[in-house]
Amino acid sequence: MNKKSEIPEAEISDDVGRFAESYSSFNNIINKMQRQYLCLRETYTKQSRELQSVNETLQSLVAENRAVTEFLNSILNSLSSGVVAVDKNGNITHINPAAGNILGLEENHKAYYGKPYADLIKASDGADISAVETVATGRIFENAEKTIETLYGAFLTLSVSSSVLRRSDGEVVGAVELFHDISKIKRMEEQLTRMRTLASLGEMAASIAHEIRNPLVGISGFASLLARDLSQDDKMKGMAKKIVEGVESINRTIQTLLDFARNEKVHKSTLDLTAYLNIVLDNIGNEFGLDNMDDRIVREFPGDMNLSVDIDRQLFRQAIYNLIQNGLEAGGRDARVNISCNRMPVEQAQKEYGRSLGLDGSETLARIEIMDNGAGIAESDIGRIFSPFYSTKENGTGLGLAIAWKIVKAHRGDIRAESSGAGGTKFTIILPARSEAKGRTAK
Repeated sequence: MNKKSEIPEAEISDDVGRFAESYSSFNNIINKMQRQYLCLRETYTKQSRELQSVNETLQSLVAENRAVTEFLNSILNSLSSGVVAVDKNGNITHINPAAGNILGLEENHKAYYGKPYADLIKASDGADISAVETVATGRIFENAEKTIETLYGAFLTLSVSSSVLRRSDGEVVGAVELFHDISKIKRMEEQLTRMRTLASLGEMAASIAHEIRNPLVGISGFASLLARDLSQDDKMKGMAKKIVEGVESINRTIQTLLDFARNEKVHKSTLDLTAYLNIVLDNIGNEFGLDNMDDRIVREFPGDMNLSVDIDRQLFRQAIYNLIQNGLEAGGRDARVNISCNRMPVEQAQKEYGRSLGLDGSETLARIEIMDNGAGIAESDIGRIFSPFYSTKENGTGLGLAIAWKIVKAHRGDIRAESSGAGGTKFTIILPARSEAKGRTAK
């Protein structure tokens, strides 16, 4: 007979007791976890609200910083002065549009970011006046002047100010340079000085010409009478003639001085430039008595240039005459002068001559070049040849080129001289011009 195994009641009671304890302990754990979860959820909710508040504040600050940055960039972009910033190594970190325009950069200024300052701004005078010097030594500049060569080959005079860039903790991070082009101002100052000299010269010439000429007339008259009464064999007759010639030379110098000093009135008419120059050169060749004129005065005029200028035909003829005469005298016995003319767009003039031309934005310019085969002019003299009474010739008055300069300026033009000193001098005249139908030409 099989007997069923029976679990003692005591054991069952013990198991139930342990289960009840385990269940109670589990409930306690669950309750504790629920309390912790509720506390954690409350903490999370609180921190979420705080984080949202911080995010909103941060977004507000970012928006404010963006607005400030845009405002500062707007100021930099609207400045007419150039601004260039560099880092501690002298590499460019910022260029505003005005700086790009002054330096002749392309529109993509950022292409130059990270490049050395010296690769962009090359100074021919005052090289130490720069943001690089400021960041290296702490030296600050205020309205200091320096001359640079732009990327398109023009030389500009800049007024430069600089400052050190620092972080909020005072650490130097770079420097900024602010500059503006004062080339036109410097050129105007030079012209004003020259005009003041001319005005003073005019007053002096007018006051002394009469005083000098009166005794010269007497000297010339008595010397002429003496030469007439003396016999041909008398040595004194030749000396009397020399006195008369000397007086005539002095009179010519006085007249040239008066012509230079007087305030010319310009009576302009519209003339076809090529036809006008051909007539002027024919007359000049006849005056100099050149038998082989085409070999001595070589013309290089485009046949279809169709370019007109507004000039005073008599005054401008004097300027051309003086330059041709200067070239023929410089070349001596084998002198040859080449003269050419062509049309020149303003953009090209700006690239070749920089911003120093004060030609009021004409769409077309006329360029006349007169080149001689003389010995050339030393570099130390080239900047002074248009000054009155300055001459490199032994018997020169120093007024021929000064008169040519004055006449060209009276026509709102510009005149330059170039010479290496090794041989030959080229004078370049720039004039406002028209490219419409041909103008009249009068002899």
